[in-house]
Amino acid sequence: MKIQYLSHSGILIEDNLTILIDPWMNDNPLAKTKAENITKADYIIATHNHFDHVNDIPMIAKNTGATVIGIVETIEDLASKGCKKTIGCNIGGRIMLEGLELLFTQAFHSMTSNPSGVLIFFNNKTIYHAGDTGVFGDMKLIGVMYPIDLAFLPVGGHFTMGPTEANMAIQLLQPNKVVPIHYNTFDVIKQNIDQNLVNNTKTQLIILQPGQDFVL
Repeated sequence: MKIQYLSHSGILIEDNLTILIDPWMNDNPLAKTKAENITKADYIIATHNHFDHVNDIPMIAKNTGATVIGIVETIEDLASKGCKKTIGCNIGGRIMLEGLELLFTQAFHSMTSNPSGVLIFFNNKTIYHAGDTGVFGDMKLIGVMYPIDLAFLPVGGHFTMGPTEANMAIQLLQPNKVVPIHYNTFDVIKQNIDQNLVNNTKTQLIILQPGQDFVL
């Protein structure tokens, strides 16, 4: 399957289905395309409803007919902004969809509704997007229960984990591969990310520039 880093926290996963996570492009200084140029998506996952994760979802959902999925209150907010096909859920229970399964996890972040991470079980791969969060001890439980092929972890600091905390998160999760996200978009989250991020782990670091992709 193709994995593309859209920039900030936005991810595109493409195989027999097209899945978007937190796509935010139109006011994003690093994005290589605009939200209106996305014309194909089956599912859009929202980890929480801060502007830099959801502002473009209504437009993308309208243009693609995608189903938008997230924690109940986040989905209620997006439905009020025009998203027609939605699934509200909560932390800890599997969501069975056509072609994949999701499981939302806790995340530690400020929000009017519960922020979350999400596990995606898709075509024999387990992908974890941590959302916006600090490091927390139950990441070890997530990694033990659901061996992770690929993790997306925020590393920018200030609003989320920085590199030191993300390194501990990697030690707890033990993913096969990790892609750093949520950094360099603004001055306050600028980071120089290198191999130190995966010190004391067996995890492969994959650094993607906005718009870049690889095959998982």
